[in-house]
Amino acid sequence: MGKISAVLQTGLLSTLIAFSSVSAQEDWSYSGDKGPKAWSKLPGSALCRSGQRQSPINIEGTDPVIMHRLITGYKVAPIDMKNDGRLITMAYSKGSYLTVGNKIFTLTDLSFHTPAEHTIAGKVYPMSIQFRHKAANGQWAIIESLVKEGKHNLAAQEFLDNIPLEPGQKMKQEKVMVNARDLMPTDKAYFRYMGSLTTPPCTEGVSWYVLKKPIQLSKNQIELVKSVVGGDSARPLQARKNRMILDARPQ
Repeated sequence: MGKISAVLQTGLLSTLIAFSSVSAQEDWSYSGDKGPKAWSKLPGSALCRSGQRQSPINIEGTDPVIMHRLITGYKVAPIDMKNDGRLITMAYSKGSYLTVGNKIFTLTDLSFHTPAEHTIAGKVYPMSIQFRHKAANGQWAIIESLVKEGKHNLAAQEFLDNIPLEPGQKMKQEKVMVNARDLMPTDKAYFRYMGSLTTPPCTEGVSWYVLKKPIQLSKNQIELVKSVVGGDSARPLQARKNRMILDARPQ
């Protein structure tokens, strides 16, 4: 019995430690005492401070190169959105893919950021939408669709009509089908570089594809996203550290 009790206690302790780590991982913000300067203090998030390939960055000084096109094989999916008090995210159902050459990534989720996290030659866009994809080997690939203020966006409104307004609130609508593809420009010319996740734990080795051509949302649509999370939802720019930024020219 003593051995069984010891095993159970060890298992319980491991579970509590894991739960504590996950809870701490969620204990961050875009401002205040839990803002970006404090992220590296979270368990497993040292890279947020010590990393050498962190995101986002300012896109400039690029190198033109012939590269593969971004092929987005996205399917329609039901609304499954969450407001965690920092970001509005939508989990995407299985079956949608990003193909880059011979690499295939599964679309996992998309998120709305105000302002856009990347800047282009110092230009700040009021909003961006990020599409996170993951390969079978665990590698991340993220497409960022920049947003400028302009016309009312009907496709975006399908998402915004179902946006969860309160922190911690979720919105699932099985009968409301949307397609993430509609939140990207038709022209998917892009800038590419190697960076990181822009939220804790700031994992590196992420392939970033920042689309050159922005889409348009109205001022009211952009302000709605920002007001729901109570302010900015973008990590400050990180040091480039001599990384190469590719200006992709399609094959």
